[in-house]
Amino acid sequence: MRGFTLIEMLAVIALIAVGVTLTAVSLHGRSRGQLQAAAERVAAGLRDTRTRAMATGKPQWFTLDLRTHSFTAPGRDPRGLPRRATLDVTSAAQGSIQPGIARIGYFPDGSSSGGNITLSERHRSLRVDVDWLTGAVTIQREAGP
Repeated sequence: MRGFTLIEMLAVIALIAVGVTLTAVSLHGRSRGQLQAAAERVAAGLRDTRTRAMATGKPQWFTLDLRTHSFTAPGRDPRGLPRRATLDVTSAAQGSIQPGIARIGYFPDGSSSGGNITLSERHRSLRVDVDWLTGAVTIQREAGP
């Protein structure tokens, strides 16, 4: 039985290092993709809430539960957000149901109470903005540290 040469052992170590690096990059990319997908789901829920308010002629409320990392659009099942994400909500809507619950309202003319929802992970933040006058929803990447 022959032993490994120094070159063979270095080659094996180099292959292991490449594998570990590729795995780390892949996992980091997946996390970034999950945060982007979550921001897009939130934006879609907000847009759906606006459409429902305009279609029914009645105010509708988009609700975000900060404790369970989930949100609900009217007439839809709650949707989860990444557990590792930090959530921050600014909303002009009054009368939150309870602590840890944030709401953004839409009115029959398409306007809203306005606000924004920031989803953050490590050095990446995405902010979903709701314009109070038009009800338009946009996603902005916030500058990192």
